[in-house]
This record gives sequence, structure tokens and C-alpha cells, in this order.
Amino acid sequence: MEERARLLALRDIDDIHRAVDYLNLTTQWVQSKATDEQLDAVTNDLLLAMHDLRSTLVRKKADRVLKD
Repeated sequence: MEERARLLALRDIDDIHRAVDYLNLTTQWVQSKATDEQLDAVTNDLLLAMHDLRSTLVRKKADRVLKD
């Protein structure tokens, strides 16, 4: 069970690294390829998701800093 849990934890981190890569690809797409219509279709969802992620990351970082 411990080995399985370790493997799943490694996969989680790998998924996050892929998400970071995908965010970078999304940035490139927005800068170079996206049409106004495409941007209208995704902008609000992306902004909300990024806001939620940023808020959570900042809060968790602050908690770790204050704990130390």
C-alpha cells in the first residue's frame, strides 16, 4: 500500500508539472493565435480559475511562512 501511495503521489506531481506546461502553452496561444471570439469564449473561465489558484497558493505559502 505504501508503494502504491508513493506512486500516486509521484503521478500527482507529474500532472501538476504538465498543468504548468499547459498554462505556458495557453499563454503562447493567447499571445499569438487566439481570435477575439476565442478569447471571449475562455477569458472569464481562465481568469476565475487563475484567481482561485493564485489565492490558494498565496494563502498556503503564507501559512507555511508563518508556521516556520
